Amino acid sequence: MFTHILIPIDDDPGSRHAIAIGVALAESIGARVTGFHAMTEFNRAGVVEELLEPPPEELQRLAKAHADKLFAPLRRKAEGAGVACETLAVRGERPYEVIVDAARDGGCDLIVMASHGRRGIARLLLGSQTQQVLNHAGVSVLVVR
Repeated sequence: MFTHILIPIDDDPGSRHAIAIGVALAESIGARVTGFHAMTEFNRAGVVEELLEPPPEELQRLAKAHADKLFAPLRRKAEGAGVACETLAVRGERPYEVIVDAARDGGCDLIVMASHGRRGIARLLLGSQTQQVLNHAGVSVLVVR
């Protein structure tokens, strides 16, 4: 069956549900998990923003600290269940691409992720990263709500 589960995590509350489902599944089948966070690229819009924005190194440090905070619930849940757990945070402009790449490069055979459930104009403007992962992943994807 599945041996290595990738669990993409972001700020959305649905990520907590994906963590719970992913770790419970991993525990029941003896799989390991990798928590993954796609850090969006930092865009510099102009001179004013450059004056107000911290240097790139500081932004990278802050993004890494934020990712570590997002991983804390996964680490606790996995430790409590006796499931081997790793974490990985990668910068990328398109989250679905780095999620698919992480699954492929990490040898994951299942992705467990949340659907944000955006509708209407929000879905049109923001797109659906989950839908893009479903379209591009070369492995099975379990979408939780």
